[in-house]
Amino acid sequence: MTDWGLAKCIGKTEIMFSDRHIKDAKRICLGCPVRSDCLQWALEHQEAWGVWAGLDYHQLRIVAVSLGYQAPNRKSPEHGTEKGWAWHRRQRAKDPSHNFCKPCVDAYNANAKVRVARYRKRKQISI
Repeated sequence: MTDWGLAKCIGKTEIMFSDRHIKDAKRICLGCPVRSDCLQWALEHQEAWGVWAGLDYHQLRIVAVSLGYQAPNRKSPEHGTEKGWAWHRRQRAKDPSHNFCKPCVDAYNANAKVRVARYRKRKQISI
């Protein structure tokens, strides 16, 4: 039985699932005591988002195929994220009756607040 509480990524979700912090996420995985179990989990669940066991999406696809697992696929949206919201927006452009899901709207709004706060802070500094 894996003790996931020993994982070095606990509490670092923002880094582990950010395209901007892939190198940092991979560094966090180095020397993690549950790294092999993490890889097994990612392969079995076809994790297409984030860094798992020090591997990004493209590396996980290669490892999955080489070990006989089905490769992860990013064609379906990750709901509850800004990327999910962007997917909904593209769908709405194709079909005006398409509705956004609440988790994606909430994620977009939360991130918009962060962007506005950063913008205001930069404006304050530059004045």
